[in-house]
Amino acid sequence: MRTDMKRMGTKGQRAALMGALLAVVLGGTGCGEECVDSFDCRDKGAAPAGQAWACVEELCTQVIVDIEEDDAGTNTDAGTETDAGTETDGGTGTDAGTDGGTVACAPLPREQVLGTLQLQAGFSVAESADLSSEVVAVVSTPGPTYSLFGLRTTATGRDFFALGTWPDVKLGDAALETVLAPADRANAADTFPSYFLAYDGTRLLAGYTKSGAGFPGTVALLDPSTRDAATYLDAPANYTAAGTTDTFFINGGGLDTVTGDLGIYALVTSSKPYSAAKVVDFPAQVGASGFTAVAGNGIAVFGYSEADTYVNVAHAVSSTKLDAALASRTPVVLTNEPKVDVGSDFNAAAGFGNGVAVVRGGYGATGFGVTDVSRFSLTPGLGGGQPVSVGSREAVLNAADACTTVDLLSSLGADLLVGVKDVNGRRLVRIRQGQ
Repeated sequence: MRTDMKRMGTKGQRAALMGALLAVVLGGTGCGEECVDSFDCRDKGAAPAGQAWACVEELCTQVIVDIEEDDAGTNTDAGTETDAGTETDGGTGTDAGTDGGTVACAPLPREQVLGTLQLQAGFSVAESADLSSEVVAVVSTPGPTYSLFGLRTTATGRDFFALGTWPDVKLGDAALETVLAPADRANAADTFPSYFLAYDGTRLLAGYTKSGAGFPGTVALLDPSTRDAATYLDAPANYTAAGTTDTFFINGGGLDTVTGDLGIYALVTSSKPYSAAKVVDFPAQVGASGFTAVAGNGIAVFGYSEADTYVNVAHAVSSTKLDAALASRTPVVLTNEPKVDVGSDFNAAAGFGNGVAVVRGGYGATGFGVTDVSRFSLTPGLGGGQPVSVGSREAVLNAADACTTVDLLSSLGADLLVGVKDVNGRRLVRIRQGQ
């Protein structure tokens, strides 16, 4: 069973969690199914033209997709979103009256960069760049010249790649290094990539997990400017991570020799050997780990999913409190910090200037249904001792239908990078505050 429960529908999450808990109680090593939805099949690589990966009877299977108008001039509808960039409308588009209540996406008008996404007041679109479907996470160096790096996942690999300099994005010819520790390289199919890539000003960080009690996992650190080998550390249940100067914050169940319940674990990289500490405590009962982001002013947003609904929640923590927790080895109690009132479930988060952006929506039969990308401003408390102030929600991009989706968020300096996918392919779009 894959450990990424955020990608499942609510019923699937509950069933998966009960199965995982039973496996832990009995000392088992996981379930036998390969997938619960098409998102789990991304590791299989790109499907042949005209086909896409789908989860059929818990196995990743190639299926034929057709979103163009057929020879009779009527619309066809596959009814699901696929990872090959060929999506159909799940019932939110205009009905042509010829396809049983839904309409194919191909005939719908769309803007070349944003597709059918609608840019909201107060934000503007800058450059965009094509992005390989195998790149599941992106991170950039500080500006004004932005070097980009990507996490590429295939059926046989989880690798660090250079992506060039923005906006000239291109997947490198060869991997910089593999994310897989030596003991796991012969069995990549038995690992589940964590869909994050973080940067601490010098080093890249990515991770993966495996089936088993406590969801054993590993994070890999790589300095892309040198030819030194990657460093691999134990990191059970690692799900997301974010970096600041010489520090990574990892949302998971432990790090290196530091063990404990789910929470935020800091890895200080300013000197070797690296040091780890737990800096944020989650509630005793949570559904799973959650999302992690750091704003430009150093305020962090950490989250988890609720135990009963698996809806993601998040709270904002000042850099002052994180520094104190790291120095004292006394974790911050997350629920004592200001909550980010997202107003719905969400499945991605990234710093956006002095704030955080999230992809809002909810899980359904065909996966996560994006409703919008929204931003929340984050303001430090006076004197560093007062609580962080979380602003009200600002819509950045609204989803008019299911024909253009958002599958990635990252930061580019003070701007936001949004991964957009539809029948025109996949691309990164740079969004700025201001018109």
